[in-house]
Amino acid sequence: MIKNTDKIKKIPFSAIILLILISVLLMSSKKMIMSSANYPYATKITSANAVVSASDVSDSKTYNEEISLPHTFKHLDARTPVTVTTHVSLKADDQIFIKTVYSPAKVYLDGDLIYEFGKAENYPAFMKDPATELYMISTDGYTGDTELRIKYLSPVTRSSLTIYPPIYGAYKSLFFTLLNIYKWSFLIAILELCAGILFVFISILLLYYDKDVCKMIFHFGFFSFMVGMWSIGECNYTGVLVKNPTLLYLCAFIGLFSQIIPLLHFCKSAVGFKNPRPIIIVAEIITILNILACILQLSGTLAFSQSMYVFHIILPITLCFLTAYIAYEFVHNQNNRAKRLMIPVGILAVASCAEIINYLTKIMSSLSLLSQIGTIIFIVIMGNIMGLNISDMVKMKKENEKLVFDMNLLENSLAEQKRYNTMITRNEEITRKQRHDLRHQLVVIKELAGDTNPTLTEYLDSLIHSIPHAPKKYCENKAVNSIISHYGAICANESISLETKLNVPESEDSVLDNDLCLVFGNLIENAIEACRRLDNDGCFIRLSADIRYKTLIITMDNSFDGHFKIRDGKYLSSKRNDFGIGLSSIQSVAQKYGGDTEFVAKNGVFQSSLYFQIYTHSIK
Repeated sequence: MIKNTDKIKKIPFSAIILLILISVLLMSSKKMIMSSANYPYATKITSANAVVSASDVSDSKTYNEEISLPHTFKHLDARTPVTVTTHVSLKADDQIFIKTVYSPAKVYLDGDLIYEFGKAENYPAFMKDPATELYMISTDGYTGDTELRIKYLSPVTRSSLTIYPPIYGAYKSLFFTLLNIYKWSFLIAILELCAGILFVFISILLLYYDKDVCKMIFHFGFFSFMVGMWSIGECNYTGVLVKNPTLLYLCAFIGLFSQIIPLLHFCKSAVGFKNPRPIIIVAEIITILNILACILQLSGTLAFSQSMYVFHIILPITLCFLTAYIAYEFVHNQNNRAKRLMIPVGILAVASCAEIINYLTKIMSSLSLLSQIGTIIFIVIMGNIMGLNISDMVKMKKENEKLVFDMNLLENSLAEQKRYNTMITRNEEITRKQRHDLRHQLVVIKELAGDTNPTLTEYLDSLIHSIPHAPKKYCENKAVNSIISHYGAICANESISLETKLNVPESEDSVLDNDLCLVFGNLIENAIEACRRLDNDGCFIRLSADIRYKTLIITMDNSFDGHFKIRDGKYLSSKRNDFGIGLSSIQSVAQKYGGDTEFVAKNGVFQSSLYFQIYTHSIK
């Protein structure tokens, strides 16, 4: 159990503050570097001449035309040659930045081959096309007006080829130009990765304290990490820093495909759905689809870049479903934890849908920025909400532990009461037999004494008459009759009026007999305790029981002093500041047999009523 709830529920919020500080430091350091460098921006090539050696649409002639960059050629056959030519004005030590997407390419300056993208030996056999490559190519020996020619081969896994604008300039100018273009995408990706690592680390620290909170934070951190892995693999600036295109390719698609799985598990833990089965089923289906996509990629059957289109549909649909199901949970089950998650998960769903629209329309050049923005907003909001959810979960855990403790106490009380009732019944039988035997023995002694000693005879007569006769028969059930007889004697000794009208049949079920003794014993014992607290005479207990439609109905009215305490609709014990064990025991027995109880205090009279079914048990 969590020992310091206040500190732990502040951890997510503290983590978000730390992430914001990291982002501020990154942005300020970037501005410092840019101001100290004071380099001009590199030059971006915006137009070029393109030659397609095969049909572009339905025409069999060679395509030769001036194009604006970026430009996408559609409906190409696999490995269609596409040559792009332009002129650049190079200075000494200039470099050229070129990006290729799933396309082998050769780069020429004035007809000389200076670099080759997508060599077959540079990517694994399970990939039909090379991954996206970004490289700053050195132009040593070339200055002034120079012809730049790039020969592409269209991808095998898709029918389109996108030509991205080359950028050239001095190394540092090129470096900071790229940083300026991709700064937000790169910064958010770093923050998402940091958030993921930070929250996973926090979840490990909390493993000792509370496993439920640990799992919730772990799934949240794992989701952030997977989104960050997708963002970092997708970000073009990462390709400049990390010279491993295949690794970035795998990171991008595995992160994209898998991110929804930990999110579903996180929402399941954070919301506490009354029926979590739909969430579990969706998570299992997406897990299977992820495994299938990996198998198809590794076997060379279907690349991630092709199965991506399926997940482009699945992810926004799943997020919309998740948002709707959380809203349903709040409206239908009045779950406040669901209310907290509706807006942040809804932001994720909107961002995901906007991302798909942007991917299809190319309104923004960055194809993952909208989703990244939605995710970082989600992470920041959830940092605060998780603190509230952790507090709720800890509070619920404490209540459950108290409930378990009360149930154990109740079970012990029930067991003790059953032993007590059994002892009373046994003692009553022994006493009845002893009274019977003693009466007969005194009669025999009187006959043996004869009339020789009148004083002895008179004394024996008084002894015989002082022995109580057989106990009053309150009902057919011997066990219940013994309990009522026991408490009836107490009432007689304490001048408490006991009126009974009981129809409780004999039973062959010892468990039922014990439960009946527990109910009647607790009822009368509580009533006697209430009467003892009254100073005046005239205390009464009126107890009745009858069977109607195979259901035992018990009612009891007793006088009491009118002082009582109620918490959460339950009467507190007069002996301690907690719920009465006796009343709880009675309610427990009634519910065990499909019944219920009601206790009402009114005008100095405490009214108890209950019913439960006994026809399923052995009744004579």
